[in-house]
Amino acid sequence: MTNHQINDQRPASATTGQRSSNALTVAERSFVLLTTGPNPLAIEGSVIGHGLPARPVDLRELRALLLDRASSDEFKDAVWRQLIHRARTGGPSWVVGCAGVAMPGLKSTAARVIRYSPSRLADDIVSELLVEFVAQLARIDIERSHIAARLMLWARKGALRARGREMRDVPYDPNELPASASISKTDPVALLLEAARQKIITPAAAELIIATRLDGLSVQKLASDQGLPASRLYKQRQAAELRIVTAIQEGRISTTSTILHANA
Repeated sequence: MTNHQINDQRPASATTGQRSSNALTVAERSFVLLTTGPNPLAIEGSVIGHGLPARPVDLRELRALLLDRASSDEFKDAVWRQLIHRARTGGPSWVVGCAGVAMPGLKSTAARVIRYSPSRLADDIVSELLVEFVAQLARIDIERSHIAARLMLWARKGALRARGREMRDVPYDPNELPASASISKTDPVALLLEAARQKIITPAAAELIIATRLDGLSVQKLASDQGLPASRLYKQRQAAELRIVTAIQEGRISTTSTILHANA
């Protein structure tokens, strides 16, 4: 399967305007079908390594392992390298498989963007988020670390793009927006993506800043979800923000730059 073919593998609900189910619901249903039965979509554990058994490990089992707090970053990257390699060389089922494995992160990312958006835009936001995720399967640099985190950053960028486009073109009721929501010409996500691309901060640090600074998630809640002390996340966020400030002062990144490199 070529990169061009991957870019064309868009869920029907993301392109036809159907509203019976949103794009993530359709993708999850397809994922369940592909991982159910006598021949579920699977990867040989010995290919991934990191202690996996020498047998086919189906993608739902892999998803559960990735969500385990004990899973190392190295293990997560090893899994995603194999998944993306198959999405690029195998059939469309592997694209759906990648979306299914990433579903917890995709749903969380979508929910955060929708929380500060008019309710009527929810389906469009979800669809654009998934379309961007699928597009990045063909483009993302799998030799760099934090593959899943970088995919989530790009997916969120797609969701925000949909929200911005629709809010310019479609009249909406201001009462649908929370009082804390604001529309700014400066895109902080673009700045964070650029900082991560230049390795000023890690993709994980960018996700931390987005979740706690832009999406209103508390550091304590995030730390609890990840099984980490909150003090560690506070220190990581502070260090990352200081590196960004220094990079801006040195002219390495700009607060007004909107140019993003596709090879995240």
